[in-house]
Amino acid sequence: MSSRQQEAARVFVVAFDHHRHDRLDEAIRGYSKALVLNPAYAEAYANLGVALRAQGRVEAAVACYRRSIAINGEIADVFSNLGNSLRELGRYETAIEAHENAVRLAPRSAHAVYNLGLVLRDLGCLTLAVDCFDRALGLRPDYPDCTWDRALTLLMAGDLEAGFAAYESRRARPNWPRSNLRQAAWDGSPLDGRVILVRPEPGVSDLIQFVRYVPLLDAAGGRVVVECPPGLARLFATVPGVRQIVIEGTRRPSFDVHAALLDLPGLMGTTLETVPRAVPYLAAPELHNVHLPAPIGSRLKVGIAWDGPPANPRDRGRVCSLLPLVDLFDLPGIAFYSLASGESAAEDIAVAACEALITPVGDRLEDFADTAAAVAQLDLVIAVDSPLVHIAGALARPVWTLLPAAADWRWLTDRDDSPWYPTMRLYRQAEPGRWDDVFVRLRRDLAALVTSVD
Repeated sequence: MSSRQQEAARVFVVAFDHHRHDRLDEAIRGYSKALVLNPAYAEAYANLGVALRAQGRVEAAVACYRRSIAINGEIADVFSNLGNSLRELGRYETAIEAHENAVRLAPRSAHAVYNLGLVLRDLGCLTLAVDCFDRALGLRPDYPDCTWDRALTLLMAGDLEAGFAAYESRRARPNWPRSNLRQAAWDGSPLDGRVILVRPEPGVSDLIQFVRYVPLLDAAGGRVVVECPPGLARLFATVPGVRQIVIEGTRRPSFDVHAALLDLPGLMGTTLETVPRAVPYLAAPELHNVHLPAPIGSRLKVGIAWDGPPANPRDRGRVCSLLPLVDLFDLPGIAFYSLASGESAAEDIAVAACEALITPVGDRLEDFADTAAAVAQLDLVIAVDSPLVHIAGALARPVWTLLPAAADWRWLTDRDDSPWYPTMRLYRQAEPGRWDDVFVRLRRDLAALVTSVD
């Protein structure tokens, strides 16, 4: 080994220590220095890719993984990391090739097989994806993430009974909240007047979607207490059958049994044919300060939101730019309202130079009840996958939901309607990352809608 290679190895060790302690900037500088000393250092390229991806610099990470593979293409983990990065960027076909190479090099790696299943699911190959998850679980039975994604894939395929039965696996995932309650968990048996505490779990959209089960608990003889985050309290108080709302983190009243809101579909035997479709099950509050008068000459009031709260970097695909929506603003007879909020929304409107074409409302909405009050005054909501579309659907308002090619499980596949929300229409990307076709259809349908209004 040459002196430069020895020095590169020493620098690599220091960089790796920074990496282990999440000092990513120092790690990246160290790996880069090691590569200056030894440009053929495959491991340094691989680790640099991991650090760059952790910072969200995914394109650069892909280049590093490819360089590592060009030097030494026999490391399964590098192919897996490459495939995961390509998947994050929506390049599913090339991601499959990378994951297949990983499985070829490490056929008994549950992790490699699981990653292949994820990208197969993104491409809509649901049976093949479940086969991969089953194979991964055969190699590693104690694999919570794989069990969870298998459940989501069954749900996406429309097998709600099996999917919700497997949904319980979420509790084995790291950092999933535990209830630690001494009262018994409800097992689906008759309630006969017992008080049931319905608990929240992570995911505002999930809570809004599944609070529809509360009226069914009430009809089945339960006295329902709903615990929820502060931002949902006023809205959930409008759900029929709610006896009491408890803010999450405050003192609970006495109760007999409890259930997580996300457990109710499974406990109540939901199938695709028996999804509770009755809407509205939410209502706008009677007292609010959100008023959206129609401008003179407008025939439709349309609310739009082009951004949402991504839960992880992969969810970046569910958001879109405001700029393509600007093409809708010249349609006559429509008043547009922005339901997006925050500095980025105001910045987007300013960059698009459409301040005179859209009325900002989002920053006036203090909680989800205010959002409901705004939506109730609109003729149509057009938005990306977010809590907003669930509120619109739960209020029985017309809502057009913009979906990425690899959409969330709840929207199923290959359909433009939703069994959960009868007033919703789905607009799916035909190809990952491409919204052009979506907006062509959107403009056509919106033009037809405004023309049909007297």
